[in-house]
Amino acid sequence: MALVRGRRNGKSVGPVQGSASGLRTCPFKFFHECKDGKPGGLSPRTWTFFLDIAEVLRAGGKWLCGKCMVMHALSRGCKHDNEVVLFAINSGDVEDFIVGIRKPCQVVVDTNPRHPAGLGGKVNLLERVFSLPIQTVKSIPPSCRLLFAQVLTGALRKVVASPGSVDNWVQLLLLPRCTLRVVRPSSRQERRSGNRKSLQCSNILHALTVWKDGYGFDDLVSSLLDSVEETGAPKGECRREEDKERDPNIKQCLRKVRDGHFTAAVKVLCSSGVAPLGDSTLKALIDKHPMVPPPSSPSNPLAQPALVVDGECVLKCIRSFPKGTSCGRDGMRAQHLLDAVGGEGSVTSSGLLASITEVVNLWLGGSCPKVLAEFVASAPLTPLLKPDKGIRPIAVGGIWRRLVSKVAMKKVGKEMTQYLGDYQFGVGVPNGAEAVLHSANRFLNSFHADGSLALLTVDFSNAFNTVDRTTFLQEFNKEIP
Repeated sequence: MALVRGRRNGKSVGPVQGSASGLRTCPFKFFHECKDGKPGGLSPRTWTFFLDIAEVLRAGGKWLCGKCMVMHALSRGCKHDNEVVLFAINSGDVEDFIVGIRKPCQVVVDTNPRHPAGLGGKVNLLERVFSLPIQTVKSIPPSCRLLFAQVLTGALRKVVASPGSVDNWVQLLLLPRCTLRVVRPSSRQERRSGNRKSLQCSNILHALTVWKDGYGFDDLVSSLLDSVEETGAPKGECRREEDKERDPNIKQCLRKVRDGHFTAAVKVLCSSGVAPLGDSTLKALIDKHPMVPPPSSPSNPLAQPALVVDGECVLKCIRSFPKGTSCGRDGMRAQHLLDAVGGEGSVTSSGLLASITEVVNLWLGGSCPKVLAEFVASAPLTPLLKPDKGIRPIAVGGIWRRLVSKVAMKKVGKEMTQYLGDYQFGVGVPNGAEAVLHSANRFLNSFHADGSLALLTVDFSNAFNTVDRTTFLQEFNKEIP
């Protein structure tokens, strides 16, 4: 299986296999840059290539001698004129499998001269791309998972190398929309099942290949912006008349059935649907989510260091997302992460999981630029209709923010359960709501024979959206800093 690619004399070379003969054909100019210790360090592409080579070596049970550029088994040494180079585990990272070459200690973030826009331009770019009517695939095709895992690992490593770079975070957030976009068939021939799957796979592979190029991100973003007409509909989209006239609930139900989510399909059929777009719907959403000033942070500094989680905790939280979990504005789904760390992408899963864990810890430590808070921590509202024609807003945030919330809650869950005590039955109480319901039913069945009891449920106000967030932050700062 192809694992990494390289360049020789300015031209792309073939995939590097996990074998000695394949690895010897790989260009090693960047290894000599590490030896020479050139000022400025390595570029992000070179840094990613270095780690990919080390990952291949670890997966194949080999180590590379930096003097003669020859691979050996882990138990064997490399003989030279006056010494024998041996393999040894030092730091425990993948870089240990490349012996005799100094680990790159500095990464230079590539600057793009074609887009010299400042901070405001990058934020505006996020807003423009997030507003496009673009959907991402619900699951990555098996033939694309390995390449997506490599591309995602590279994007995560760039963020880890320069956490203060807004450009690196923007690229990470836009990666799913740029590479996993759903392809709409433009003809009857493309609409056929086999052709449609092949077309989807080829488009994803092409986008991922372009991304790995030096200016691939800018090319893909430009393609996204150019592919959407002024009306907001993607160019070349061909929809049949019967699809336009079909009930939205029925269409959504059929999608859930095709995905194997039968429980969700039944819920969709029982749903009243989405409220129509209009001033009345917007007013109802604003009434339920009133505009309030942002909460003020506690004045005293935090007395404890930020939470730090390990890869096992992160992997458990990724797997805890329910099947068919929807994506946020960035298009990243929990299923995308599962596809990347398992199956065909499992060859590089350890490096990808380590990169995801490092970025999660950056979020927990508050290292994400504050200018991106609106895009990372917010969630768009979907106005669902109640049976009485009222509005029920459903907020679906991004997977990254939800993943960070999961691992944080996993770390402080026990403390919060003790703090809240018996005042609630939701946090840290398994099946707490069901216990309350069954207890009430048993009480009524036992003492309601004469009809003398009544049960009253009261909802005085929309407390969730009117409570003072500053009080919450003060309590967090005191109890779980």
